Amino acid sequence: MNDCQLVIPGSPAYPGRVPKHTAERILDAAEEVFAERGFDAASLGDVADRVGIRPQAIYNHFSGKRELYAAVLERLLGPFLALLDEAVVAAEGSDAAATVARDIAFHARNPHLARILQYATLGGGEPLELIQERWYRPFFERALRLAPEKNAIVQKNPALLPWVISGFHSLILGYATLAPLHRELLGIDPFSAEGVARQTEFLQELLQLLNQE
Repeated sequence: MNDCQLVIPGSPAYPGRVPKHTAERILDAAEEVFAERGFDAASLGDVADRVGIRPQAIYNHFSGKRELYAAVLERLLGPFLALLDEAVVAAEGSDAAATVARDIAFHARNPHLARILQYATLGGGEPLELIQERWYRPFFERALRLAPEKNAIVQKNPALLPWVISGFHSLILGYATLAPLHRELLGIDPFSAEGVARQTEFLQELLQLLNQE
């Protein structure tokens, strides 16, 4: 996986031969393409077409498709881990409801992330390995530290704690991944302020039920 090592624009390793705003446009386009097609089916030509540049110009910023994919994920998941870090420092293990609200709001602001993760999960291989090792193992470690100790299910069987975390995360990702279907079924945009508020309320109510003795 070493050839997926991320080069951040502006860092000493970054060549700087193309204006930084072009790199951001490349990342924006790549995020869309990876969300629509997944890693395997996407091509640098697809990305370049959306930016309006030649595919060769992408190599001024990224060594290839795998590094571009890693950069897209870093831009999406790096801030997500930072949010969890802040929550751990501020109130370790004390406010799962607020953590759930932050998680839903984050996915609403970054609707492509759930679809990128879904493609990687279904396709397996290198993209899934990269996501697991660089972001999801750290995510799970932070989530374990934030999990409420008073959860009735966990008190009854502590071994179920990882399943409680993965279950809530799956509910949030499923809501985001199936947003187009939910939009038709519910008659509301799942990523609108009202849709996010209702989903947050639902999961927080569910969390309260789980926390009851």
